[in-house]
Amino acid sequence: MPRVQKRKYEKIDDAEIDLVIQCSDSHEFYERYREAFPTRKKGIDSISKIWKRRGEFIKKQQALNPEPVTDSPSGHELAAALQAQNTILAELSSLMKEQIKVSREILARLPKQTKAEEPAHSPHKPAEAAPAAEHKEPAKKPHEKPRADIMIGS
Repeated sequence: MPRVQKRKYEKIDDAEIDLVIQCSDSHEFYERYREAFPTRKKGIDSISKIWKRRGEFIKKQQALNPEPVTDSPSGHELAAALQAQNTILAELSSLMKEQIKVSREILARLPKQTKAEEPAHSPHKPAEAAPAAEHKEPAKKPHEKPRADIMIGS
């Protein structure tokens, strides 16, 4: 006896798919479906099956029609952000110029020292420390025995 194949799902029109995507709950969908398609004789079970496939329809529509990025700021928001950024950078620039000016004044007021005027008791003595480091050799550990080969056997 030949087996009759049943459809897993009913054929659903694009208008029905659009309607199911627009609705937010099943009651709204049922009411709008009856208003939009008064001549169709689908029962509540058929309509509820369409609603249950809503997620599937949304995924298919998103795959076919990728939405443009809507999170991008508008031109006015970008202009305001750039203005705020420019104000901050101008403040930083003026502060840095002032800091450089103060640093130059401090350096100009410091007494200029030459090699002859250097103090006799300097806390650092780099000339004496360098030769001592040159003559010192790193200590080497003597090896008592050379390593023996590893023997594997039974």
